[in-house]
Amino acid sequence: MSNNTLAHLLGRVQRLIEQQGEDAPAAAFIFTNEDVFVWDEDGGDQVPVARDVAAEILNQVEDHDYIYTQVFDFIEEELNTQGLNNK
Repeated sequence: MSNNTLAHLLGRVQRLIEQQGEDAPAAAFIFTNEDVFVWDEDGGDQVPVARDVAAEILNQVEDHDYIYTQVFDFIEEELNTQGLNNK
């Protein structure tokens, strides 16, 4: 299980920029502490969870293969649609 932080992600992005250039196309989904919350008892307000709980949940999200499979399936489908996949 990895422990990503925004600083860690920044370092990864900086390395990608060095490798591919700052104008390289990219897509990203970044979830942070702010995205991990529960609703209050009235259901009207978001209540953040403890940082360690958010970290554990977000690490599980990152380690979930289903998400990556869906993204790569979509990329392959789009390549097929554009006639670029030689599969």
